[in-house]
Amino acid sequence: MRHPAPALADLQHGRLCYSRERMCAHPRQCPIYHDGEGEIAVIHHHAPCSYRAPSDIGHGQTGYKGRAKILLQRSFDNGATWPVDEEVVIWDDSLPLEEKRTLLSQADQSDVSRERIDLSSPDSMVYFARPATGPEDDEGNPAVECFAFRSGDRGATWETVPTRVSPPSGMSYIHIDGAPLAKFPDGSQLAIATCGPSPATSTLRIYGTDDHGLSWSHIAEVHRDPTAQGRSTYGALLLLPGGRLQCYMLNLGGQRDAIQMNHSDDGGYSWTTPKPIVAWGQSPWRSLSLEHAWSGARRGPRYRSPWPLRLKDGRILVIFGRRRPPFGIGVIVSEDDGETWSAEAVLRADASDWDLGYPVAVELKDGRVFTTYYYMEEDGNSFGGTRHIASTIFRLA
Repeated sequence: MRHPAPALADLQHGRLCYSRERMCAHPRQCPIYHDGEGEIAVIHHHAPCSYRAPSDIGHGQTGYKGRAKILLQRSFDNGATWPVDEEVVIWDDSLPLEEKRTLLSQADQSDVSRERIDLSSPDSMVYFARPATGPEDDEGNPAVECFAFRSGDRGATWETVPTRVSPPSGMSYIHIDGAPLAKFPDGSQLAIATCGPSPATSTLRIYGTDDHGLSWSHIAEVHRDPTAQGRSTYGALLLLPGGRLQCYMLNLGGQRDAIQMNHSDDGGYSWTTPKPIVAWGQSPWRSLSLEHAWSGARRGPRYRSPWPLRLKDGRILVIFGRRRPPFGIGVIVSEDDGETWSAEAVLRADASDWDLGYPVAVELKDGRVFTTYYYMEEDGNSFGGTRHIASTIFRLA
């Protein structure tokens, strides 16, 4: 059953971080903090960019990420302003390779003391870094590993000794995005990871910690696309009040191209078969596509990087990037804990091209939703315009 699209009210678009000499992107690969009042902390990749060559805007370590700092910004007024003196650099991927390896090698030293950080505290945060740690291979790709950095004070300071997070046995690739950890009553935490022999052959896996992030262990597989060319990625966990654990994900290139969801009733050990939560037939984007002569790419998946958020009134909101024209940010809503879903609603559809998305979101005290993502608009820079961190505040009517 597909319900009508939700009505969106009081939309306010803004910018958190914009400079024509910078590429600012991928906030979903980092955590977000909200204190339940007016304080919000948003983290993104922040890199110098000349917008002259395709490699300037490439997403990997040989592109902009190899030049990027991981920058935290903080607002005390529900996202209206972001004081520069509150900014914190968590990690710097532009450091020389040997300097990075020296810093990260502390994760493997058993005699290094670790800070006491309570991950069950609402003031805690974990950033899972994916720095380049080795020389490039024959195809020009550097070795990339996963390390977890913790903060116990809302991201004001971060531990300098990280935790290494290793892929499952027989695999060499792992990354963990910034989706919220599933926090259980006993204090244990679960995260969703993308693992595989390579990014192109990845599966979604559950990782857990019961020692406040001093170690992370592989628990179980969440989903593996049954076709050789398909993969599931961009996972995000949502723990319901009754104990059911949901995983929202994007399926690409194989069984289907869709946002989908499955669930576990045993703490993440076993999972149901995923079902799509988007559908054809009620698209609000179709009429918008007639309003512009879109010049951007028309191939590839429509969806990107779903972010689920359970609101105080019990509704589940999923925010995602749309990467086919008209390009923008969309939402769907469930009023019955994911049993049925609405048609898509358009949060905005004014992007200049497809390179966008990766939203994160929190519910503000007054019931409005704050979401931030990376976006692009024509502003004179090449390749469709400056990539920047934008935001939208809105209310579900």
